[in-house]
Amino acid sequence: MTEVNGVRLAYRGLIAGLAAGWVWLAIALLGFLALGVDPLTPVRPLGGGPWWAAIGAVALAQIGSGLLGMLFAYFFGRYFTIRATLAVAATAFALLSWLAVADLAGVDGLGWSIQVVLAVASLAYGAMLGNAVPVRGEVLRPE
Repeated sequence: MTEVNGVRLAYRGLIAGLAAGWVWLAIALLGFLALGVDPLTPVRPLGGGPWWAAIGAVALAQIGSGLLGMLFAYFFGRYFTIRATLAVAATAFALLSWLAVADLAGVDGLGWSIQVVLAVASLAYGAMLGNAVPVRGEVLRPE
């Protein structure tokens, strides 16, 4: 048995990821609106109309952000003992995750300005995740 309570760490990562996902979604939608782009363009294929596309966008953002938060906390967060290094690692993890998803999903055709908005949203997600995931001392098992 390890000295870190992995279930508690994963749960805290899930909750932090879900909260940070709302920030990611808000920044992405506001950035799209500022650019004059329909915010639902990337998710229109999910549904038959704008309401279903919006529900699909929120659902995808929450599923992805919760999963990323849980994975980061469980597999990486357990090793960090200083908040600043955890915040930097989470920000880098979020940006690399977005770049991987963008490459796999083939969203290269969206244009550089939309990619910048989504990268900024990912950086904000990572900063929030890094500040909410507990450091190692907070999730050690009692002896």
